[in-house]
Amino acid sequence: MKTILVLLMPIWFGNALRCYACDYTISNAQCNQNIENCLVSNDTCMTAVSQICKMGIQYMSKTCTTSLTCRTAASTITIPGALLGIQVSCCQTDLCNVNGSSVSGLNFMLLSLSFLLSGLVLSL
Repeated sequence: MKTILVLLMPIWFGNALRCYACDYTISNAQCNQNIENCLVSNDTCMTAVSQICKMGIQYMSKTCTTSLTCRTAASTITIPGALLGIQVSCCQTDLCNVNGSSVSGLNFMLLSLSFLLSGLVLSL
């Protein structure tokens, strides 16, 4: 049985991509302590940074995924006036998702602006 598992390892992990991995961590340094060996079918490292507009609280998640899943998540439109901003970045080389804390800057500013504008419109 062990021989079969050892022989199947290249099928599951082959020349697998390696990504930093974490779930809802508040520190990029904490996120970068965990390295995930991706399945061969997962060809992309994804970083998602969620930021609560008014409080400035930021959560980060990093994982292995497919390029289609990551591109779809990255192109999702955020609703103007929403209290939560999410920025997704995708990359395809080993440990390429090392930097995740700076990806939310522009998205956070746009969400803040849309939140302020929606508040002004509602107050009229």
